[in-house]
Order: sequence, then C-alpha cells, then structure tokens
Amino acid sequence: MEIKPGKWVAQARFRDFAGHYHRPQARGASAPKAERALEDKLHNMRDAGLVGGATAVEPETSMSDVFDQWVREKRAEGQVASQSLNTYVATLDRELRPALGALRVREVTPVAVNRVLMALSAAGKHDTARQTRNVLSQVMMMCVRYGAAPFNPVRDAVTVRKPRRAEVHTLELDDIVKLRAAVRSWESRPPATRGKRSITLLPQIVDTMIGTGLRIGECLALRQTDLDLDAEVPTLTVTGTVVRVEETTPAGVVKGRLARQPKPKSDTSRRTITLPDFVVTALREAIGLGLDGGPDKLVFPSTEGTPRSPGRVREQLRQAREGTGITVTPHDFRRTIATRVANETTIANATALLGHADEGTTVRHYVRRTHIAPDLRIVIDQLVQQAEAEADPEANPE
Repeated sequence: MEIKPGKWVAQARFRDFAGHYHRPQARGASAPKAERALEDKLHNMRDAGLVGGATAVEPETSMSDVFDQWVREKRAEGQVASQSLNTYVATLDRELRPALGALRVREVTPVAVNRVLMALSAAGKHDTARQTRNVLSQVMMMCVRYGAAPFNPVRDAVTVRKPRRAEVHTLELDDIVKLRAAVRSWESRPPATRGKRSITLLPQIVDTMIGTGLRIGECLALRQTDLDLDAEVPTLTVTGTVVRVEETTPAGVVKGRLARQPKPKSDTSRRTITLPDFVVTALREAIGLGLDGGPDKLVFPSTEGTPRSPGRVREQLRQAREGTGITVTPHDFRRTIATRVANETTIANATALLGHADEGTTVRHYVRRTHIAPDLRIVIDQLVQQAEAEADPEANPE
C-alpha cells in the first residue's frame, strides 16, 4: 500500500520452519519495487531457517541441488562408510548429474528414470545401472520426505536385471604353487635402478589372502594387535579396512588419502579367523622386517608408515604373474578359499570365513560349482529297498 506519495510498503505473513508466524514488510518507491524487496526478504528468511547450507527441496528445485543436499545429509548422518559414500558421489557425478541434473524434481518421472537405466543396460553396464538405480531411489525418497515429490518414481521404473554370471574364477592347485613361487621370485629381483629396492611385502600379502580369504582392504588394515600368533590355535581378528577419505586443505582444495577405517565393510565382516601354518609364517616374516607400521602398527604398511594402497598391490601382483600364464586378482584368492571350504565342509563355513551376511552371496559370487552330483548311491538304494519291502512284506520277515 502507499503510505505517502512515492513511498510504498508491502507486507506478508510468513510461517517459519518452527511453525512461528512473522509479519515481514519492505518498502520501495513504487508498489512493484516494494513487492520485489519483500520477496527478497522472504527468501532470506527461508534460507536463514535452514542449517548447514541446506537446500529447501521443492518441486521446482533442480536435481543438481537435490543431489548436493542428499550428499550433505548422508555426511551429517554419519551412518555410511566413507568408501561407500565416495562410491555414491561418483555415481552421482558420472551418471546422474549429466542425465538428470538439469531437470526439476517434478520432471523426474518413471519415464525419465527408465531412459537412464535402459541406456546403461544397453551399454552392458549392468552393475552401474543397479548402483545408479539404488542411489537415485534414495535421493527421490528424500524428495518425498520433503514433500517435493508425491511418490518415488524409481519404484515404478524398470528393474535392472543382470545377465547370467560367468563361472566363478578360482585358482587350480598347480596355479597356487606356481604363483607363490613367481611372487617370491619377483620380490627378490634386482632393483631396476641403483639404490635400495622398496619392500613390497607382496609374498606375505598373497599368502595371507590365500590362507584367510580376507578382502584386500581388510588384509592391508591388519594391525599387530589383531594377531595372536603365539596361541595354541593362532588367529587374526578383522577389525577394520583401508579406505580412501577426502580432506579439505586450508586453501579449500579437496584431496584424497588412504586411511585405516576402524570397522570392516559390515557388521558381519568383523570376525576371528584361525590361521594355517604358512599364514603364521608369512605374518611373522612381515613383522620381522621391522617396517614402520605407523600409529596403528600395521602389519603391511607402506614405506611411509601409512596404509598400503590396494591399487598398488593389484598392480604389483599383475607384474609378478607376468609370464606365468595365470590370470588372478586379489579377489580370486577369496573365491578360491571359499570354494575349497564349501566343497570340503559346508557353505555355512565358507560364509562365516568370508564374513558374509547370508549364504546366498557366498553361493552366487564366490563358490565355483563342481557340476558333479554327490555320491548318493546308498541313499537311493535304501529308497528302492524300502519300497520293495513295503510292497512285499513276506520278502522281509522280521
């Protein structure tokens, strides 16, 4: 309203996030100018009620802003391991921002979601498609909680189905002997340049993984305090894993570094494993070298006393196996021991050794099928004998 010539005031009734009402007002030389000033004040009041740089998620909010808000909430919750969160962020940056970042929340429909998932599946990126679907579903559930979306559109989108998995790859017994010899030979090779060659600990790492089925991150996170090598039954306990964490320098630059996470991949991953003799020998060898294990007293530290890089170990294993004709990754050690334990004992034992939450994961991804049915001749013979006895009771008098 005009309070005097050339002086206008605009008023509004505003309810904040705590439910309290306010009556902000703004002035201007004309009615439109006063209204624009009031709109600016209302936006500032709304943003002031949000914590930690959060975004008010609304139907018109861009998905790029929504992705940022979701990541902020995940970090604030502290319930997701840093390694998993890094994977989520990578999925957002590589797949979802280019495909959906410019859309508004209201424009993310099942059709839009299908377009993204089907493109990934058509490219053969089935694992990426499943991960993308999972992350987007969590993001859109946040939008539903904010009232910005009436339902989760991912729920009605196409389900990503992966083609039949290839046969689980395991090492044959001859390959294990050949690989262990090749790794030790590679470790003792002359240095490529003058000076002292770095100690890679690759033979000890390989033996530990073959004999325990540890994930590579779990193996490189082992501390001396996790070992009980002098007990009547030697053991190690999995209490952590190696992950990459991000840190922001005072200059505002985000850098990644390797760190020991004081918890393994999942709750079921925390386990105690009995050790065969060759693993005890390997662990004693690693400790006996007297390397600086850093504050955690790591068994397999880098030359700088920090966690050793899993990627670097994979590269060194690739170099060591060159010329052997053996194709192997650190995870193949895990599959090999799982298959051996499952076939010689039970699936339940293999599941417990690997630290899986359920036997299905072990069966699907880690145990190589023998395609040979067990010898059940006695059981089947008894079936027929029992049937004949019941059909002719006089033939089996008792």
